[in-house]
Amino acid sequence: MKNGALIMAALLMCNGIVYAQSEAEIRDRIVGTWKLVSTEQTLKDGTTRPYPQCGPHGKGFIMYSRDGYMCADLVNPDRPKWVDPLHPTTEEKIAAADGTFAYCGRYEIDVKNSRLVHLPEVATGRGFEGSRQIRPYKFEGGRLVLGDVETQIPEVVRWKIVWEKVR
Repeated sequence: MKNGALIMAALLMCNGIVYAQSEAEIRDRIVGTWKLVSTEQTLKDGTTRPYPQCGPHGKGFIMYSRDGYMCADLVNPDRPKWVDPLHPTTEEKIAAADGTFAYCGRYEIDVKNSRLVHLPEVATGRGFEGSRQIRPYKFEGGRLVLGDVETQIPEVVRWKIVWEKVR
């Protein structure tokens, strides 16, 4: 009976070590700078489109640091340029704001559920500050794919963002 309990305790400890190693392995894979490859929303009718805010030529970066911080910035490079960069018009400012999205803060790795949890402390969208942004992830070749079922936009059923590590 004691031997069985010792074996069970050893197995549970090993399981915890494997879990910790898995988190460390995931952290090793994600730490660094990733460049945006594509954004995609799948609509109820089955068609797909890029994120409207980023447009078809969206650009961006997401960075994960070893100390648990991350930062993401996505922009629509086709948004209008400012005629006078030092004195943009109100319309130019609005177009720039509509064509960019960013947030930064801590992140957590949920290995068991294959999710990254972003915890924005600053964001261009004020509703994101202090929120928990759940990002299911998978690795496909050298790419990091974040995607899930969409729950906020009625006409969209799924979303996906593909990143490629900068070398």
